[in-house]
Amino acid sequence: MSFWRNFGFHPISHIETILDREQFTLDELLDEDELLQECKLQNQKLIEFLIKPESLSLLFEYITKEASEESDRKRKETYPFLASEILCMDITSLIDAVYKDEHYLSQLYDIVNQQEFNLGLASYISKVAINFLGRKTIETMSYIKKQDNIIEKFINHLDKSPIVDMLLKIISIEEFQGGAGTLEWLDKSNLIGGIVAKFSPTLDSEFHENASFVLSEIIELNRSFSDSPLIIKLESEETIQKLFDYILSDVPLGTSFLHGLTVIIKLLRRHKEHSDSVVTKKTPLAELAPVFKESLIHTEELKNLLTKPTESSFTTTTGLLSPPLGFHRLKVIEFFADLINSRYLCIDQKFIQQDILSACLLLHDSKLLDRIIKADEDNTNEIKQTKGIRYGYMGFLNSIAFSICEVAKSNPSLKNYLDANPKWAEFVSDSLKPVLTLESEPLGDFRMSLMMPPDDDEDQIYENDNDDYNNAYDNGGFVEGNFQNHQIVYEDDDDDESFADQQQNHHILYTNQEEEEDEDEDDDEQFEQRRPKAFITEIQVEQETTQEQGNEKSASESEGNENISTPTVLSSEENQQ
Repeated sequence: MSFWRNFGFHPISHIETILDREQFTLDELLDEDELLQECKLQNQKLIEFLIKPESLSLLFEYITKEASEESDRKRKETYPFLASEILCMDITSLIDAVYKDEHYLSQLYDIVNQQEFNLGLASYISKVAINFLGRKTIETMSYIKKQDNIIEKFINHLDKSPIVDMLLKIISIEEFQGGAGTLEWLDKSNLIGGIVAKFSPTLDSEFHENASFVLSEIIELNRSFSDSPLIIKLESEETIQKLFDYILSDVPLGTSFLHGLTVIIKLLRRHKEHSDSVVTKKTPLAELAPVFKESLIHTEELKNLLTKPTESSFTTTTGLLSPPLGFHRLKVIEFFADLINSRYLCIDQKFIQQDILSACLLLHDSKLLDRIIKADEDNTNEIKQTKGIRYGYMGFLNSIAFSICEVAKSNPSLKNYLDANPKWAEFVSDSLKPVLTLESEPLGDFRMSLMMPPDDDEDQIYENDNDDYNNAYDNGGFVEGNFQNHQIVYEDDDDDESFADQQQNHHILYTNQEEEEDEDEDDDEQFEQRRPKAFITEIQVEQETTQEQGNEKSASESEGNENISTPTVLSSEENQQ
């Protein structure tokens, strides 16, 4: 019960009114909007009613049994949702009541025994089952392990996302308290073999996608377990062979090929992460892990797929691709890239023997340089057309060209090959470099941050300013020392009057306005350096003003002083002119 209700600051809810009756039903409570809030507030009367066997049975019935067609919307949608929310709440007495009788768990896990079921209800079942598995790990796993062939039943429903979520929770329970030994039990239940079997091209794409997802999650979840029985089984020669059999038997290429090869790529990357830092490992081919040996056996078949487009044409926002690279050929190139990244010398030699690099559109035989140059020319001509647009792949093409130039800096043979193509040097200077220069510039107007250290030139300027100030102050000639590059000129009708006479009556100090307009705000150090000048200037102006007032009589005798016009500041160069 909340504080506000205890002290009379909260109105009595409809839930309390219902609970005060002698007779009421669970449906009446479920119809109230405040039900979930009252459960969160740990309303004792409400909880005591919910943990009754008849109430619990009805809550489980709402999420496990599909309503009849004649039922209203509340029974089909609202009640199952509310029942799942209540069962997932942190109410200790309710969870304890559920585990007093295995019948409730049987209602949840009976879903794997059904051939077809409502996916909406299955999502509620999965949500509640995962919650119980996290709160009562030992009790729940004890129940699951007692069920016959339950892992096989999970795998048979691998095309259903709610079942996949439940299976992944069971797989990850090893890391939780009370979950020790789960990986060994899953291995004995043939989890890996059952999932790999779902890559069969005869099955639907949902099986292939979810099987790839589960195996990828197993690889990620078992990073911290070096001797995980699931990883050992997945990386075994038998499993890798079966996986490649399903991949290459998927003709025409489909989802079994795509998702099966994704698992192989994940395993290749896992080996790279766990390998040492030797740049080129000289391990013999016979001593490589099964995933590498089996991959090299099938490189020739995969290479041949690169010459066979899977689609005749593909329309994009930038035009027609005919033929497009396609997802299948892109996946093959990704597979070859991860094989090369393994840094095994024997794999590099195999690639050279089979000329795989050329098949992947690289340099000599593929005429990659000529293709890049031709594509750039076509793009330039397209932009010049009326309403022409830049080709969508030009960013990738420039990235490839830049990578080639970077590698050539440390590879003499590649550099000689590039120098032998005169059009390449023209492309780099006229097209590539301008684009790279433009892309390297910051967006918008760059402003120097106050946190950045000043440049050497700026330091020199401020040092010179200090020197000017010190010299001027020491010599008693502040104005002359600080404004040596500027003179004050007056435009006046009386040209005969000397500049010295005008200066006696009018002492006006100017700063360089052009420099102030171009400069941004000064940092603290600059401000500290410039502040004494402004301070002394104010004192001097005040002193000179006092001197003017003292000489009013002599100043009034000079008639020419009345028509003095506004002074103009000229630089030393303009004064000389």
